[in-house]
Amino acid sequence: MKRLTRDQVQGRKEKAARFTETVLGDPERAQEIRDEPLEDYAARRKFEITNPRRRATMARKTVEDYRAEIADLKNEVAELSEENEVLQDQLDRVAEIASGEEDEDDLDEGEEDDR
Repeated sequence: MKRLTRDQVQGRKEKAARFTETVLGDPERAQEIRDEPLEDYAARRKFEITNPRRRATMARKTVEDYRAEIADLKNEVAELSEENEVLQDQLDRVAEIASGEEDEDDLDEGEEDDR
């Protein structure tokens, strides 16, 4: 079995398609060669591809992994909700200050509102 790179196999595949089309006069067969997956062409021609594409495989998760992930996400949502409440309270206080409004409770007895 001859060892070739992907590019070399692709080059040979294209040469075979051109030869089939121009010399043998069979454009349909030439198109079949062009449409054939590179790995199939290499196997049929008994070429070994020396730099095959690596397929990324993801590790499989277990039910426990998903449950732990859900628990973590729920905790994160709860923390973010609490943080949002604190920030909203701060925004409300800033809005009150910016608008110049004061609560009646904030005024001491006997103090008048200067508005």
